Amino acid sequence: MKHVHWFFIVCWTLTPALGLRAAQDSGSVETTVKTVTLDPESKVPVVILETVGDKKLLPIWIDLPEARAIALEIERIAPPRPLTHDLIRNLLSKLGVKLQRVTITDLRNNTYFALLTLERSGQSLEIDSRPSDAIAVALRMKAPIYVTMQVLAKAKPLLAPSGGGAAARQKLGLQTQDLTAELAALLDLSSQRGVLVADVAPGSPASNTGLQRGDILVKANDKALQSTADLDAVLEVIKAPAQIRLEVLRKGKPIVIMIDSPS
Repeated sequence: MKHVHWFFIVCWTLTPALGLRAAQDSGSVETTVKTVTLDPESKVPVVILETVGDKKLLPIWIDLPEARAIALEIERIAPPRPLTHDLIRNLLSKLGVKLQRVTITDLRNNTYFALLTLERSGQSLEIDSRPSDAIAVALRMKAPIYVTMQVLAKAKPLLAPSGGGAAARQKLGLQTQDLTAELAALLDLSSQRGVLVADVAPGSPASNTGLQRGDILVKANDKALQSTADLDAVLEVIKAPAQIRLEVLRKGKPIVIMIDSPS
């Protein structure tokens, strides 16, 4: 541990505090991690950040190990032994180092760049990082995640839901993802069929009925669900006022949830 501590102090002393301070001065906004999912076309994991306030979505394509690390922390699943990002958190904590913030600073040639702002004994240090690693560590250390305005301006936008069923799903407060074998493997799910609940808006009808992120929708009004399109098809033909019967798998156990159709 003495050797590790000496190495860290040397790095702290010699590494210049460049880049992030300028990025902060140029303007950045705080975000939260909305979900981790798979790009349906490329099958590459995507972490989606959401800006605080105006709710803009920023998708960042990442590698599988980092996606799993982020997903585990979102779902509050503790691994039996510390993973890489757990080790980083433990190391920084033992050395008395605070992670003040993470900033996604730039997007160049389809590659995102990030910096960590660390603080120890009143001294600050900025460290270059991949956004995926930075986000995984930030979640573990309860540090805020910021994105510069230039990144938001350059980023590829997410397509808004379209169609009556998609609009109804949005009114329910549900964000869903087709449950593929790849996504099931990413999130370590036993089931490979159905529609995964990627996010539930706080205070929404879905939230009020007890639906949770990570639930798997198996049937809606006795119709088997293989995709989000199947769910949208059910929602599109329902006329309010009515109730929708959802058969759900939660951590492998079947439950039934009744939810009012949106008006």
